[in-house]
Amino acid sequence: MYQWKTLRTLAGLLLCIPLIHLALIVSRDLSTYLDPSPEAWDGEIAALITADLNAVIPKEPVVVIGGHRVRLWKDLPASLLPRETLMRPLGDATLEDLAHHFDRLAAFYRPDILVVFPGYADLHLRDEKTPEDFKDSLRTLLDLDEEYGSSSWRYVIAPVQMPLHPDDQERIAKIGRSIELLVAELPDLTIIDPNPMLSKLDGTPNPAYYRGDGINLSPSGYERISLLLATEIKTRRELSQPNTAPQ
Repeated sequence: MYQWKTLRTLAGLLLCIPLIHLALIVSRDLSTYLDPSPEAWDGEIAALITADLNAVIPKEPVVVIGGHRVRLWKDLPASLLPRETLMRPLGDATLEDLAHHFDRLAAFYRPDILVVFPGYADLHLRDEKTPEDFKDSLRTLLDLDEEYGSSSWRYVIAPVQMPLHPDDQERIAKIGRSIELLVAELPDLTIIDPNPMLSKLDGTPNPAYYRGDGINLSPSGYERISLLLATEIKTRRELSQPNTAPQ
C-alpha cells in the first residue's frame, strides 16, 4: 500500500502536467516571436505545404496574407463569395517575413487579388517600424508580387489603432498617410484605412471592436473590415466592366 503522503504528492504532480505543458508551449511560441529571422516560421510553411497536398486549390483566388490578425479573420471568405478566398496567416509575421516566404505563401496560388493585412509584429514584439520603414518594407513586398506577375489588383489594410497602445495613435496615423503615397506609384493598389470605422467619435479606438487583449479585433471589428474590402472589390469590378447599356 502506498502511503497517503506519497499518493498526495503523485496527485499533485499529475495536476501540474497540464500547466507544465502550457508553459512549454508559451515558452516555445515566445521564443519564435522573438526570433528576428524569417526562418522562425519555416515550420508553419511546412505545415501549409502538407495541408495543400490534399486540398483543392481554387483558380485565381483572393489570397490574404499577414500574421495573427489574418488567422482571426474568420468571416471574410463568406463576405467575398462567389469569389474564392484563401486565408494564409503566418505566425505573427512582419512584412519582411511575408516577403521572405512570399513565393509559397502567396505567389504559389496565382492570386487574382492579393490582400495584405500587416499586424502587431511590425509595431511591437518583432519590430518597431517608423512610418518610412513601414512604407519601404511594404513597397518591397508589393514589388515582389509584381515580379511574380499574377495579381491583377492589390489591397493593403492599413495598421489598426489599438486600445492597449494609445501612444501609437500618431505613429499609426503617419504610417497610413505614408503608405497612401504608394498609390500614386502603383496604379493597381488600393489602401484601405479601417480606423474611422473602428473608432469612437473622438477618434480613439472603440473597445467594442476589439478583443479583451486590446490588440486584436473582435468579430464585430472584423465584420467592418470585411464590409470595407468587399465593397472596394465590388466597386472596382463594376468600374472595370464595359458599359453595355444601349445608347
